[in-house]
Amino acid sequence: MSADANNTAFDVLAIGRSGVDIYPLQTGVGLEDVESFGKFLGGSAANVSVAAARLGCRSALISGVGHDPFGRYVAAELARLGVDNRYLVTDDQFATPV
Repeated sequence: MSADANNTAFDVLAIGRSGVDIYPLQTGVGLEDVESFGKFLGGSAANVSVAAARLGCRSALISGVGHDPFGRYVAAELARLGVDNRYLVTDDQFATPV
């Protein structure tokens, strides 16, 4: 499959959900005692594309996010983790899944 006009092929082209997962940063306490949370890239297709990139594959993701801070985070985090995010669609009508 051709990735662009330069005829560069992807090893993995994932299609599906991307979003932001929020996890407590304290362990061993109940939710009511959690004091802070961290944000992490989420979504099964995003996770697959990142895993492939970590294994040295040329990886891209086809997905959508909202035109919001979470969507900007998803795009930046994909790029930081080595995933080609050129097919990540940003839409003003929808919020990025959290």
